[in-house]
Amino acid sequence: MAFPITSSFTITFISTLLLLFKASISLNNTWDVDEHWTMSKEGSIPTSDADLLEFALNLEYLEAEFFLWGSVGHGLDQIDPTLAEGGPQPYGAQKASLDNVTQDVIYQFALQEVGHLRAIKKTVKGFPRPLLNLSASNFASVIDSAFETHLRPPFNPYANSTNFLIASYLIPYVGLTGYVGAIPKLQSPAAKKLVAGLLAVEAGQDAVIRTLLYERRAQSVGLYQRKVEWFANTISKLRNKLGKGGLKDEGLLVPPKVGAEGKVGGNILAGDKYSLGYPRTPEEILRIVYGSGDEKKVGGFFPKGAKGKIAKSHYDNVNSLNHKHKRSKKGSIPSLDVDLLEFPLNLEYLEAEFFLWGSVGYGLDKVDPKLANGGDAPFGAQKAFLDPVTRDVIYQFGLQEVGHLRAIKKTVKGFPRPLLNMSASHFANVIDEAFGYALKPPFNPYANSINFLLASYLIPYVGLTGYVGAADKLQSPPAKKLVAGLLAVESGQDAIIRGLLYDRRLQKVAPYGITVQEFTDKISKLRNKLGKAGTKDVGLGSAHDMSKGKGGILAGDEHAVGYPRSPEQILRIVYGSGDEKTTGGFYPEGAYGKIAQHYHK
Repeated sequence: MAFPITSSFTITFISTLLLLFKASISLNNTWDVDEHWTMSKEGSIPTSDADLLEFALNLEYLEAEFFLWGSVGHGLDQIDPTLAEGGPQPYGAQKASLDNVTQDVIYQFALQEVGHLRAIKKTVKGFPRPLLNLSASNFASVIDSAFETHLRPPFNPYANSTNFLIASYLIPYVGLTGYVGAIPKLQSPAAKKLVAGLLAVEAGQDAVIRTLLYERRAQSVGLYQRKVEWFANTISKLRNKLGKGGLKDEGLLVPPKVGAEGKVGGNILAGDKYSLGYPRTPEEILRIVYGSGDEKKVGGFFPKGAKGKIAKSHYDNVNSLNHKHKRSKKGSIPSLDVDLLEFPLNLEYLEAEFFLWGSVGYGLDKVDPKLANGGDAPFGAQKAFLDPVTRDVIYQFGLQEVGHLRAIKKTVKGFPRPLLNMSASHFANVIDEAFGYALKPPFNPYANSINFLLASYLIPYVGLTGYVGAADKLQSPPAKKLVAGLLAVESGQDAIIRGLLYDRRLQKVAPYGITVQEFTDKISKLRNKLGKAGTKDVGLGSAHDMSKGKGGILAGDEHAVGYPRSPEQILRIVYGSGDEKTTGGFYPEGAYGKIAQHYHK
């Protein structure tokens, strides 16, 4: 997915980044359908889950230290020495020469990674910080390997903002693919829930980094006479080569036939032919971060090797743990998983139709009638008056949602498209409910780009929280793998929508004299009210001030972990009634599938 990005978007977007704020997540919400659908409380975690969670600590340490040192010139030993647990200090780390905006972005990422370390160590014992090589010479070696030549002068990640962003491109995406790959292997609800929440935020970080580099894609890097897009594409090819797991990585530009639905060449978010996030195994990740292409040959960012049982099994000459962590073969999917996979089809239909109609003026009945499966056409949908940038964004999202529908329907039978109310009057009703009074004239999502983005703010985030909430209940590897891939891309979409709105946060929405920020804050409060599950949503608010906990580019709890929602909470929101049994809102005749149908029979 790709879109042209204006400099004003970039300046504001990267000055804000993914701030996450304090809120408690209740673990006691229940699903009332039957005894199988009760949200499990956190309990004991099996050894195999603990191994996978601890493995991820290696990358979280790497990200936290690199982002902290690059942005403020110090690391965990100053932020919180207890998190390092006496592990050796990274060597070669230094403060980068960053412009104010990039420094702000990277520092925010660093604080999020500190939260991730806390979240994992709260769940499993963990281990001390491993020795990390963050020297400029190590990064130069990686770039030389990618280009298969020695660059002169050697590449220095700390030299300027563009170089640091290119170096940052190396890191979060590897962790993202690791989380996508881990979810199908996890067994305990607590571990699945934690990793889904971590994935939601890591995917948002990756979306921001890729967006910033995409904006600079035609810019030459230093004296090398190579453009940013070439660096990114070449790094992605190197990671595929080292990982030895096939295509798991894509640069910023791809042949159109490889892009979303085979129609676009831009590639802000990497994904497979169904626009699902790619998975990697621990072994593939070790081959990449060691820079050796061999999980047994340490080096690269981890001179003495990564820590934890999985990593040490390879370089301690112990029998490999591959028998525990190898990719599971597809098999039958239990009925509970089928129900949980079919439920989000309701939201994927809504997103696909809204984004397609808004951007190009038609929907699934023209793109691929088979996907609608004879369901009623949406009513009230129309083409929006969008500027070229916003139209490009929304069209990319529309194509990705088509891919998501294909992926789910390939895995489970699914159902026809439900009747969707996408009329301007319905959106106006939602906004009136959020403000507590009727806006005059009525809010129209199709009137202009700002209005359409505000309407878009209503949708992907609800689906994102649903995927986070479903992760800890799924049992079969195919279902867990699919949801992990869906979550990775939905999180990226949400990050971009929120970023575009944050760019305009102080702009007043005509003719109401109300700022964009106020609109988002009101919408988020309404969703919390309707969902009846506490804080699972924050608007843009005072995103620059974490201490006040008023909002941010991405919503998350005190450890920067994405919020979960249950199907019941989602139905209460999309019906607009606050009651999963009272249909309406976007679904006049109710949502489809066993879970939803249980309530409105």
